[in-house]
Amino acid sequence: MVARAQINWLRHALARNLSLVVVLILWEVTTRAGLFNNFLLPPLSQVLVRGWADLLDGELPRQIAATASLTFFGFALAAIFGVAAGALMSMSAIARRIMEPLVSVALPIPKISFLPIFILWFGLGDMPKILMITFTCVVPVVSATFLGTTTVDKYFLWSARTLGTPRHALFWKVVIPAAAPQIISGLQVAFPLALIIAVVTEMLTGADGLGGYMIHAVRFAQSDKMFAGLLATLLTGMVFIQSFAWLRARLLIWHAEAAVGAGA
Repeated sequence: MVARAQINWLRHALARNLSLVVVLILWEVTTRAGLFNNFLLPPLSQVLVRGWADLLDGELPRQIAATASLTFFGFALAAIFGVAAGALMSMSAIARRIMEPLVSVALPIPKISFLPIFILWFGLGDMPKILMITFTCVVPVVSATFLGTTTVDKYFLWSARTLGTPRHALFWKVVIPAAAPQIISGLQVAFPLALIIAVVTEMLTGADGLGGYMIHAVRFAQSDKMFAGLLATLLTGMVFIQSFAWLRARLLIWHAEAAVGAGA
């Protein structure tokens, strides 16, 4: 029974990621056939061998851990400040008038352009990278929280008041739970951005992490190592996204979308 369940899980995973598997097969076949310069695009098997070697000697796990720590720390700050700011904007007209123009201006700006400023102010340590991640991720979280909390069905509020919920408790007992799916959606948008910014800032500063791992490989003409870092980044991102989807399902198990997902 266990073996059959594992086979079914593998079959389902393969079906969901079939296009990715096809791309990886084509990568190996075309490079082995000599269609590409093997320095510019080494065979997948060569990349996997190099990645496995760096995994065994501890270099790759160390770089993944460095990137993951930056990602989580910067994202956590963005989640805390973003949800708080979005909630405050929905509760206070004064806060909305103050913060809405700032959010509107920050939304279209390429946030990575602020990295030189953060480096100038805070040096080349982890602080500018964490602030860069927080600055990038906080905007979608604020927007999602504000929209979610201001578009709650008025019948929820009326029903809660009829059942005796105090007015001062409506926001935390009714509005926030009702807006939770949209708030979590904003967090899901921000989480991959946190990883992207972490890797990019590591590349630009040459620091530890997957970005630094790849940029150092390019500097020393180690193309197989660079692609190994790319694959490690891809896998890390997939784990992050799937983990967040799992967490969303657990947090919203009470919500109607859980029943829809179960039915699908």
